[in-house]
Amino acid sequence: MLISMVLASILIRTSGYLPSTLISRSISTSRRETWRKLNRHFSTPPSPPPSAGGSEPPSFYDAIFETTSNPPVDDAFSSTISEADPYNPTSPPEPPTSTFINNASDSTKSFLAASSSGTGSRDFLSTQRDSLLSVTDEIYQMSGREFNLNSPAQLSEVLYGVKNGGSTAKDSLEAMAGAGNPLAGKVLKYRSLKSSIKRQEKQEERMSARRKLGSSISAPPEANSPNMKDNFTSGRDPLLLIDASAYIFRAYYAMPPLHRSDGTPTGAVLGFCNMLNRLVMERLLRGERPRLVMVFDAKGPNFRHEIYNEYKANRPPCPIDLVPQFPLIRALATAYGCQQIEAPGYEADDVIATLSVRGVKEGVNVNVVSSDKDLMQLVTRMGEEPSVHLIDPMKQIRVDENVVKEKWGVGPGKLGDVLALAGDSADNVPGIKGIGPKIASGLIEEYGDLEGLLEGCEGIKQNKRRELLMEGKEVARLSRRLVELVRDVPEDRMTGMEGMEVKQLRMEELNEERLLNFYEEMGFKDLRKRMKNRFGIEGRRLEGATKTGYYKKKGGGGGGGKVVPEEFDNVPF
Repeated sequence: MLISMVLASILIRTSGYLPSTLISRSISTSRRETWRKLNRHFSTPPSPPPSAGGSEPPSFYDAIFETTSNPPVDDAFSSTISEADPYNPTSPPEPPTSTFINNASDSTKSFLAASSSGTGSRDFLSTQRDSLLSVTDEIYQMSGREFNLNSPAQLSEVLYGVKNGGSTAKDSLEAMAGAGNPLAGKVLKYRSLKSSIKRQEKQEERMSARRKLGSSISAPPEANSPNMKDNFTSGRDPLLLIDASAYIFRAYYAMPPLHRSDGTPTGAVLGFCNMLNRLVMERLLRGERPRLVMVFDAKGPNFRHEIYNEYKANRPPCPIDLVPQFPLIRALATAYGCQQIEAPGYEADDVIATLSVRGVKEGVNVNVVSSDKDLMQLVTRMGEEPSVHLIDPMKQIRVDENVVKEKWGVGPGKLGDVLALAGDSADNVPGIKGIGPKIASGLIEEYGDLEGLLEGCEGIKQNKRRELLMEGKEVARLSRRLVELVRDVPEDRMTGMEGMEVKQLRMEELNEERLLNFYEEMGFKDLRKRMKNRFGIEGRRLEGATKTGYYKKKGGGGGGGKVVPEEFDNVPF
C-alpha cells in the first residue's frame, strides 16, 4: 500500500495522471463514481420521462390479468429529446488523453484499461463464454487435436492415452489434477465454466420472459367499465384457472409448520392466502370481479386408475399434517368468493382442459395457474386469439408455445406423444424404458406423431432403439391414454358449473367481514391486522366467526390430551 502511494505521487508529479491500477481497492468505488459523473455526457442519455401518474412498472401478478399480445413500440420518447441537449450529442467527443497514456506501452495501456473498466460494456455471460472458448483452445493445444469435450469416451482416450482408459468423473479429474496433470485441471475448469454459463442463460431466459410479460400490459380495467359484465370478452379480462390441488402441496412445502391454537395445521392455508392476495386483492379492492376458478381433484379414483392400476401408485402418502388442510382450503375459497369446480371420476387437469376449450370457444382468453407439464398440452399457437397460456407461479413466467418448444423440442400439440414415449415418473406413467424426452421429441418430429412412429419403427437404423420401440408399442399406447387430457368432461359431472357458461365464472364481490372472520378462525393475526388496515376497518372484533373444529382432544376438557384427526370427508384420496 505504501509503495503504491509513493509511485502514485511520483506519477502525479511527472505526468499529472494517476493510473487507476494504483488506487486502493477501498476507494475504487469512489473512483468509478467520480469518472462516471465526469463522463456521463459522453455516453449516458437522459432518463426517460416518468409515465403518466407516476405509476410503477406492473408486477408479475398484475400481468397475469392483462393482454398477452405485445403493444407497438412507442418511439415518441426518442423524438422528444432536444437537439440542443448537451447530454445527448450526436457524436460524443473523445475524453482528453493524458501524457502518461500517450507514453505508455501497448501492454501497459491494455492492462490499465482492463483494470479500470473490468469487462467494459460486456456483460458477465459474454465474459464467461469468452473464457470457455479460451479454455477449450488450451485443451486442444495441450492434447494436440480437437475432440468432443462432452464425450466421456473421447475425453477418456485423451486423458489416459487409450480407449476407455478410465473414469472422467469429477473426483477422478480432481485426483489427476492434484497429482500434477494440467489437462485434467483444464477440463475441470471447462466444466465449471459450462455449468456457470448454463445457469446464467437460464436466469436470463427467466428475466427475458418476465420482461416480455410486463411489456404486454395495458392499463387495468375500471371497476364500472363494460368488461365487468359477464358477456364481455377482452384480452385484459382472462379466465384464471388455478390448479388448487397441486398448489396446496407446493404451499405446504414452502411454508413453515404453522398451527392454530387448537392444534390444527395451517401452513399451507396461509401460503394459499398469500398467493391469492398477491393475485387478486388489488382488483377486489377496486370493486372488480375477476374471472377466477379454483379447480380441485375430486375424492376417490378416476378413470386412469381403471386403465392402469399402478397410475400414481409410486407417490408417498400425504403428510398427516396436510390432510386436514384440504377442507380448510375449500373454506378459504368460499371466504374469498372463488368459484370451486371438480368432477368425480376425473382429475383437476381434465376439468381445466375442458374449461379452457369451452372458454376459447366463448371468446375468453385463459391463463392456467399451474406448474404441471401435462397442462402445457393446452397452450395455443402463437398469435391465436383467444389464447390459452400457463402461468408458472413458482418461476413467475408465462408459458407460451415458444417456451414449450424450447423445453420439450415439440409444440404443445405433440407434447402428449413425447410424454407417452418418455414416461412420467411423477405420475408413474411407464413410457418406453431407454427413451428419454430428447430422443422422444426427435422421433416425434421425424415421424409426425406417436402412431406414425410405432407403425414405422421397423425402419429405424439404430438396432437398440428399434428393438425398444417394437417391444414397447402397447406400453406407449397405454401411456398415451394416461397423459391425454379429457377436454369434454360432461357438464353434469362438474360440480359448481350447473347451468353456467365459462364466461360467467367470476369471483363474488369482496366480502371484507367474511374474509377477516376466516383469518381470525385460522389464527392469522398478522395477516388479519394488515388486511384490516387495507380495508380501513376500525379495530373491533367482527362477529359471526365460527370454528370449524377439524381436531378434537381425547379425554374431554380443554387441557392436555393428544390431538387426533376427527373428520376428513373432503380430502381427495
